[in-house]
Amino acid sequence: MKKLLIFIFLFTSIVTNAQYFQTGQDPASLKWRQINTDNFQLIYPDYYENQAQILAQKLENIYEYGGYSLGYKPRKISVILHTQTVKSNGLVAYAPKRSEFYTTPHQRTYPEDWLEHLALHEFRHVVQIGKLNQELPAIIKLLLGEQGTALVFGAYLPWWFIEGDAVATETALGKYGRGRYPSFLVEHRAQVLERGIYSYDKAYLGSYRSYVPDHYQLGYYLVANSRQRYGRQIWEKAIKRVGEKPLSFTPFNKALKLETGMNKVQLYHSIFDSLAIVWKRQDENFTPAFSNTISKKGKIYTSYTYNHWLNENEIISYKTALNEIPAFVKLNKNGEEQKLHHPGFIFNESVSYRNEWVAWSEQVPDLRWSHSGCSKVYVLNVNNKKKLSFIPEFKTFAPAISPNMNDVVVVEADFSSNYYLSVYQISDGKLLHRIQTPGNNYFFSPEWLNEKELVALMLTEGGKQLAKFNLETGKHEILFDNHMGDIKDLRFANNKLYFISGFSGKNALYAFDLSDQKIYQLYEPRFGAEYPSVDSSGNVILSDYTGSGYRIIEIRDIQKKSVDNIEEEEYPLARFLASEEKGKPEFALKDQFYTSETYQKKAHLFNFHSWAPVFVDPYQYEFKPGVSMMSQNKLGTAETVLGYKWDTAEKAGKFYGRYTYKGWFPVLQFEANKGQRKSSYWLIKESMRNGEVVRRDTSLERFSWNETELSAQISLPLNLSQGIYHRLLQPGIKYELTVFNNNHSTPEQFSDGDYHSLSYQLTYQQFMRQSHQDVYPNFGFVLDGNYKHSPNGRKELGSLAAGQAIVYVPGLMANHGVKLYAGVQGKKAGEIFRFSDVVRFARGWGKIETNQLYTMGVDYRLPVINPDLSLGGLAYFRRINATVFADFSTLNANFNTNGQTHQTYTSHISSYGLELTGHLNFLRFYAPVKLGLRSSYLPEVDDFTFDLLFAFDFTSL
Repeated sequence: MKKLLIFIFLFTSIVTNAQYFQTGQDPASLKWRQINTDNFQLIYPDYYENQAQILAQKLENIYEYGGYSLGYKPRKISVILHTQTVKSNGLVAYAPKRSEFYTTPHQRTYPEDWLEHLALHEFRHVVQIGKLNQELPAIIKLLLGEQGTALVFGAYLPWWFIEGDAVATETALGKYGRGRYPSFLVEHRAQVLERGIYSYDKAYLGSYRSYVPDHYQLGYYLVANSRQRYGRQIWEKAIKRVGEKPLSFTPFNKALKLETGMNKVQLYHSIFDSLAIVWKRQDENFTPAFSNTISKKGKIYTSYTYNHWLNENEIISYKTALNEIPAFVKLNKNGEEQKLHHPGFIFNESVSYRNEWVAWSEQVPDLRWSHSGCSKVYVLNVNNKKKLSFIPEFKTFAPAISPNMNDVVVVEADFSSNYYLSVYQISDGKLLHRIQTPGNNYFFSPEWLNEKELVALMLTEGGKQLAKFNLETGKHEILFDNHMGDIKDLRFANNKLYFISGFSGKNALYAFDLSDQKIYQLYEPRFGAEYPSVDSSGNVILSDYTGSGYRIIEIRDIQKKSVDNIEEEEYPLARFLASEEKGKPEFALKDQFYTSETYQKKAHLFNFHSWAPVFVDPYQYEFKPGVSMMSQNKLGTAETVLGYKWDTAEKAGKFYGRYTYKGWFPVLQFEANKGQRKSSYWLIKESMRNGEVVRRDTSLERFSWNETELSAQISLPLNLSQGIYHRLLQPGIKYELTVFNNNHSTPEQFSDGDYHSLSYQLTYQQFMRQSHQDVYPNFGFVLDGNYKHSPNGRKELGSLAAGQAIVYVPGLMANHGVKLYAGVQGKKAGEIFRFSDVVRFARGWGKIETNQLYTMGVDYRLPVINPDLSLGGLAYFRRINATVFADFSTLNANFNTNGQTHQTYTSHISSYGLELTGHLNFLRFYAPVKLGLRSSYLPEVDDFTFDLLFAFDFTSL
């Protein structure tokens, strides 16, 4: 029982700092349908019927294979298809239980159908969670519902295992998988050989000082190599023990100890020590071709990608770094560079050049719907800074400018997963041509041969093939269908098609000679190469990967080698994983159609998935004694919290309910409380004798009253983000009604009644994109206006008007930041009650009731150190920040005596202080904690105050 109580405390500590996993909403206009197979419920927009039927078959084909190595076949699960989003992703969540597929492919995917990849990868997560849920003690599920499983899954299973096991499965069961993808495998290899093996905590939890490959890559190496060493059952046993022993402290570690004799830290070092030996031996046999490094090596991890010869002495590249936001830059051959432009969020592999023009496609979010949005194509002249743009009809990737520089060809995907090569006129966005293959093949990396012909990579069942397309006829021909692994970065120059291929196990530079129709390898890098550019003289630059990022090199010694003389990489670890499975799923489609039917949104507004023997409100970040139930429907449009909460201070309880609906353009929220409130008063009792007081006793008497609170709120969150700025405009109105009345213990002088309030709020915020090392955005601001009043009711609350502004500007050095705050507030008191303050007081001071309040503040924040310091698994410190601040407040308040207002007064208060905050991870839990201490000096009273600062950051999950 003691362990169970600890578990419940851990649960409440976590959920009070994070809402249930909510990914957003699809447009309200969509009509939904569903397919129910034996093992899946697919929920999708009605126009996606054909693709949903295909996906249903693929999921059922995977079902018999996806759980084999974990010894489990999961129960039926819902799969929601988001077809209008510009993002490419997938996920599985368990509170509530469902999977979500973002159906749009991206340009960086390997040679496998996008929906097949999602089905393989995400179904493995379904197996993982289902396996854990099967093993959990019934008491956990009985007490907590689905959130109990989600809690154990997230708290005890490392993310490197969760994602690494899914990557291993997609590699074993798929035609390709990331385990056969050189771009996925290169980063750890370069890191180990050039920078050494990081500590386990740094490799898993990340760093502000160094670039750390993500937990997908780390997980694949650990999961796959452990299976090779200890057998495929090692991870089945690990999940089983976590499920059976959720109240033990480190069940995952214990399982590894039993199977391998090592804990997870020792296992990590053992595997990477072995990999280091193999990689060093291979590296010793590598003979590099002669090249010239153009970009300068810095102290911070920096990458130069999407390269282009501007002229014989200058290069344009896209620069990313840990301490800078991404930008197009111009470099000369000495590595001296000049910033040209900061674009917005560019799609993968969606930058190209023609002479002095650069084209790219970036994401533009929908005004309201998270699962929608569009693409915007930009064309920029780097010499005169002239910029043109247009929004194509569909989701658009990989633009390439035509030789006459009037048009641009793009890869397009519509909402029904039809794929096109489309040509648009740059000046006005007019559609000129659109090509779709009979097999609806997806395209990569289009490139112009001349004004009438294009080449592009085409995804087929046999992998990526190079094809030539005629714009006038719409027909295409395959130029070569050699199995070249993952091919990308097509560049046409000098009657050759240059490209990057992972054929040899490294991303190397190849060329297809249109004259003799042969393929040659031109350059093999030490680790990997990307983004070639070839000028008219045949000079080649490309991005060469190192442990410090992608550098730009010019190849001085092209070693032309026929592809026939190059051995294709077999990926022995991937081959071993495949050999351990019961086979591979067959994705060939049958003449089979599942019955589909309408999915009624109105009939699925409630989906109660979790409950708890405490009151949990994930929106107000609180938990109290009581009980609670939580609902979130599968489309993410309706959320409900019901419960009973006990106030330990007042020793009284209330029934509580909140319902939020996000399926319409405005967001609606309704809240209700009903129960008792309790307080106390001093009662003077007098004993009389012969008309005189002979004794007077004073006692503290408790009393209660009944209170009902109702509220309704409407808000409109409008996402105006574009380019490097995140922008949000949100107006809102809230109505509240409170009714209070007496019961048997209420004193006579306590009058019953009710009061109403109306609140109006308008918020606008704009933030510049931040680099990884920035403490604040280099520029940003928040404007917030509030007005509250009490229009009717038997009791009056008065009114409150407030305005606040926060402005961010750069500090004196890189990654430093300044935050300026100003707030003004006027408040009119009601008969008994008044509104709570909106504007803050100077830090360190307590609050008093005021008529007017003015506050100004300034914070200067800087990173003190990025230590990457581990304290034996108890805590891992990634960053320590320091903030120097000063606050000034002016108060205008009433001076009261015996409840009567005699006069008003004005007071000035201030505070100066220092905050030290650390970004750290406790007990290797993936979500970091911000922990710190604030010291404030209050000069008006010559005193110091101290405050503990603490917050979970769940954005990394």
